[in-house]
Amino acid sequence: MSPLQLVRAYHQLSKHQPQRFAPGPGQLDWATQPAAFRRYHGARLIELHHRPLEESPAYDEVFAAPQAEPAPLNRASVSQLLYDSLALSAWKEAAGNRWALRVNPSSGNLHPTEAYLLLPAGSLEEGAVLTHYTPDVHALEVRAELPQALALQLSQVLPAGGCLLALASIPWREAWKYGERAYRYCQHDLGHALAALAIAASCLGWQVRVLRGVAEAQLDGVFGLDQDGFHEAEQVDCLLWVGPPQDAEFPLPTSLLHGLAALDVTGTPNRLSRQYRDWPELARVQPLCRAPALPAQPWRVEAGRAQADNPGLPLRPLLHRRRSAQAMDGKSGIHADLLFAWLQRVMPVNSPVPLAVSGEPAQVDLLLFVHRVQGLMPGLYWLARVDGQAQSGLREDFLWQRVHDQLPLYRLLEGDARGLAEFLSCGQDIASDGCVAVAMLSRFDSALAAGAWRYPRLYWECGQIGQLLYLEAEAAGLSATGIGCYFDHAVHELLGLADSRWQSLYHFTLGRAVWDERLCSLPAYPELRLPPS
Repeated sequence: MSPLQLVRAYHQLSKHQPQRFAPGPGQLDWATQPAAFRRYHGARLIELHHRPLEESPAYDEVFAAPQAEPAPLNRASVSQLLYDSLALSAWKEAAGNRWALRVNPSSGNLHPTEAYLLLPAGSLEEGAVLTHYTPDVHALEVRAELPQALALQLSQVLPAGGCLLALASIPWREAWKYGERAYRYCQHDLGHALAALAIAASCLGWQVRVLRGVAEAQLDGVFGLDQDGFHEAEQVDCLLWVGPPQDAEFPLPTSLLHGLAALDVTGTPNRLSRQYRDWPELARVQPLCRAPALPAQPWRVEAGRAQADNPGLPLRPLLHRRRSAQAMDGKSGIHADLLFAWLQRVMPVNSPVPLAVSGEPAQVDLLLFVHRVQGLMPGLYWLARVDGQAQSGLREDFLWQRVHDQLPLYRLLEGDARGLAEFLSCGQDIASDGCVAVAMLSRFDSALAAGAWRYPRLYWECGQIGQLLYLEAEAAGLSATGIGCYFDHAVHELLGLADSRWQSLYHFTLGRAVWDERLCSLPAYPELRLPPS
């Protein structure tokens, strides 16, 4: 079988169905639960500042384009970037158990995504450093100090005022709970992290873009993840430029990459679990989906259309306030204008921050289950965010009635869709108790025609859309949550699909949350270390 056929086979294997779930552990083995944080024992720490949340741009403006003049690359700006994207947001306690929440959401709060920064000389320290971000203490662990010649080459290659940031995944974190389906969740989470970074960077006047010119398999060596001592496999999923906006991707010379891969890294990676269970298809799919070195392409830098739905609302407090709802009240509703504003936000042309991060064209439309929206009949709706058009080849009884002048939003069927949304989302009532539920549908065949490497990028796009919906709900005083468990085939049967042109990759729900009052909330960090005045 070709790599693409094997990826398609994995996708089929990892589908949930009413009569059977995708291969998974069946029950949680708490004795092997992964440790919450990756740490490198013995690595030197660079402490980061906790930036006051009162220093914030307006919420509505930040998605259209990077804000104001680019901030200088220094400890203050790097601190704020990570604090507003990948840091802890709170601790929770209940019945003697304690766990952390983060600014970026994650499937099952398991957080497989790790961040590594390659910082040029003169940014945080006199010399150039390769670092790992550790959110439990909001600090950078120094894995290597670049020799002077390599540091000089890095400074000559990078545009002024920016750095390189790699996002990596530890699949075992998700596999412990979700088995073979874990690769999907790792890539969802990566999409959320990409969006979180892009939004935080925009506050600083910076741009975030995926660098395509380096084969992803080469990046493990560049960031020291191919060294001995790792008990759990960890691989780089993407390399990012973070800094002042650029018109086009810049090349990274082979000599620089080889020099970085030859660095002596410091720090011993901690062991996350004492025992492991093997998931062979999960281990097989990841290398198949790694992108080769791809041609450089122009970076879209034009601004989107700034909305003014939340005048005066500051962004940064909202980023730290975001929570994943565990239950919805089943009775609250919203007005149609609010739903339309949410959908405007996820249109690619309106939010280049963060939807342009990967540089790939949009491939995901939204199927909406409208439950409690005043001014809009309950039923099924389709947001044609890719091309704006009604889609052929789906069920013949779909109405395809356009219901909005500016949005390509179409009514498919009228009627109470609450039971349907709940059933399709593995019987979870959170999908029926919200105001609206969403299934994210990708143009699967056309995207994968470019190669198996496009498979994870479809999940990235879903995660980016999900992050925008999280923030839109929070901005409205409501809540949201991603739903990774759904019956794939049943969704496609609902649409009348007999092939793989469209595939459902992520579900979501928005409404008014019901919070568990037994949980105690504690600050993310016990003491704030503010920069000197």
